Amino acid sequence: GWTSTPLAGGGRGAGADHASANLIPSNLIMMKGAKVIGCPVAINTKLDPSLRQPRLQCIDGWVADGLIKPYISHFFDMEDFREAFMAKWNRKVLANCMLRCS
Repeated sequence: GWTSTPLAGGGRGAGADHASANLIPSNLIMMKGAKVIGCPVAINTKLDPSLRQPRLQCIDGWVADGLIKPYISHFFDMEDFREAFMAKWNRKVLANCMLRCS
């Protein structure tokens, strides 16, 4: 809806007077099933860099409180980095993969 539009109302949604409106714009959230797996905040923060710090603090708080956690579908050893890149390239990876450095 309009309250989810990131640039309407100066980044607050159309007519939204709520300070929490558009902390993460819902029209930019990529979903897989019912899980939120990412949001391209670079678009908004490039247009208005002052949005970045409060959003990061909010997300860090959610992580610290255990309300959200990053989803990593695949883990690879560092020597298998080519396999990791190919898995990502071939869309075998859901959300993100991680390389183990040790």
